[in-house]
Formats: sequence, structure tokens, C-alpha cells
Amino acid sequence: MKVLCGIILFLLVSAKGYTQDDTSLVWPALPDKPRIKYVEMISPDQPFKHESGGFFSKITNFLFGEQKERTWLVQPVGIAVAPDGIIYVADPGAHGVHIFNREKKEYDFLSQTKYGNFLSPVGIAIDSNGTIYITDSQRGDVLVLNKDRDPQFTIKTNLSRPAGITLFQKKLYIADPGRQKILIFDLDGNYISEFGQRGVGNGEFNYPIAVTAANALCVVDALNYRVQEFDFVGKFISKFGTQGNAAGLLASPKSIALDSDGNVYVTDALMDNFQIFNKEGQLLLVVGHRGDRIGEFMSPGGIVIDGADNIYVVDMLNERIQIFKYLK
Repeated sequence: MKVLCGIILFLLVSAKGYTQDDTSLVWPALPDKPRIKYVEMISPDQPFKHESGGFFSKITNFLFGEQKERTWLVQPVGIAVAPDGIIYVADPGAHGVHIFNREKKEYDFLSQTKYGNFLSPVGIAIDSNGTIYITDSQRGDVLVLNKDRDPQFTIKTNLSRPAGITLFQKKLYIADPGRQKILIFDLDGNYISEFGQRGVGNGEFNYPIAVTAANALCVVDALNYRVQEFDFVGKFISKFGTQGNAAGLLASPKSIALDSDGNVYVTDALMDNFQIFNKEGQLLLVVGHRGDRIGEFMSPGGIVIDGADNIYVVDMLNERIQIFKYLK
């Protein structure tokens, strides 16, 4: 993987990136050269209208209307962004998937399909055609929807508690902490292979919960407090990470993403931040700390980076999505 230009400057870690007027957040803080910029958030305070009528309108009224005690995001975990910019958020607490159109300020909520209700959706991946793959850890399957969100089929073979999911070169890679494995399928749901077992050695796992891919496959091995890298048939390449609650260490890693330069972003629910590493596991930058202001987090979960290097982070206990941008 490539590393950021000017790495020496970038290694000046800044956990707090507020500028003097607090209106434009960047990390590191000025006068250092900014590498990450806060863009906006999706929160209950924003005016999203509902896309459709009928059953889902009743859901929206419940989430946004008279039932003030319940907000729209209950326990958001996974996140993905479709080619058209639509944001999908898996929410096991709400037993469904939230769908946000930032441009049109439209919202929808998916909880029921012809294959049954969602129970605990946690992971989402979307291919270049807009096909949506949603893992449900309680059902033990993956629901596949077309770009119009019509259910097509489910994937169940050899799955126990599927969590994180990613796509690369027309294959699905699914992290299954129930089986301590990564499973590989084609896009039609046909089982190809799997790798991993419980343990602490290279290529072994203790609760693999998230996975992403670019030049290699990167897996969050949560209870081993590390990230492992593999080739696309499961051969171990490298690893980094050590348990701890200081910058550069991992306390409760939850999700992983890669920017266009191959830098590795890892959210940490206990340290309330996301950290950016190079391939060798060297810390480049820390973004955020505990709090409810913009640029702060309370138990961040899913993270995804789109083709324009926009960074979308699920801020779970703050019940919102925060959006940042990687500045080259």
C-alpha cells in the first residue's frame, strides 16, 4: 500500500482537530497541513422527507413523528455507500436498514422482505451495479437486493453469525465471528472457500468482525486487537496492532476502510476515535475523541470510504453519521 505524502508531518498525531473558530474541523489542527476535514453529519435534527407511502411512511412517522422517545437510529452498526451516493446503514437495534439520500434529503427504512424480517442486520456491501448485500448475524444469512431494493436471494451456506462483508473482483468476503473464519462466495451466492480458525497465531482469529479489500484483504481481528492482511485466497501476509488505550493501540476495534492511497482506517469503540495507519501498522493520525460535538464520537462503529475519499463513520451512541474527507 502507498503511504501519505509528507509522512513525517502526518505523524504529528492530533486527537483534537478544532480550528480557532470551531467552524471548520481539520486534523492535524492548523498550522500543520490538514489531512482529514470534517464535512457534515446526518442526524435526527436534519429535515429528511420520506421517499414512499404506505407501511414505510408509518415507520417514518413512528421514528420522526409523535414518538419522540425513539430516534431514527437506534443501534447503527454497518454502513455502505451505493454508486449513486445513497447511504445504507444497518441497524440491529431497529431490526432494519436505514436509507439516506443526502442530495434529495430523502429517507427510507427497510425491515421486511419476502424472505422474512431483518433480525440483526450488521454488515452491508454494494457492488458497482448497485446490488446490495446485507448480513444478518441472528438469521445467519446474507440477503441480496437489486438496485431497486427488491430481494433476489439469500446466502446461507456454511454461515453462522455473519458480520462484516466486502466485495472485490466479483467475490464476496464475509467475516463470521461465530465460526472464526472468512468465507468467500461468488456474486450469485455460490460458496467458494473459507479460511481461518480460532487462535492467536498468524492467520488465526478471535472474533473477526470486519473486512475490506484493495490490494489485499484486511480483517479486523477484534479480540486479538489487531488487523491481519491476506491475499485473496486466504494466505497470511502481515499483521499489526496491540491491545491498549493509547494512540496507535487498539482497545475495541470495530470496522476498517482504505482510502485511495491505501492507508488503513480503524474505528475504535472504546477510544471513541478512528485511527489511520500505513501498511506497516505505523500510526499516521488519530481523529476524534469522546463527546457529542461535531468531530467527536461515542462508540464509533462502521466506516466506509467512497471513490472520492469521503469518509462515512457510524457514531453509534450519538445516533448519527459523521462525514469527513481525506485531503491529499
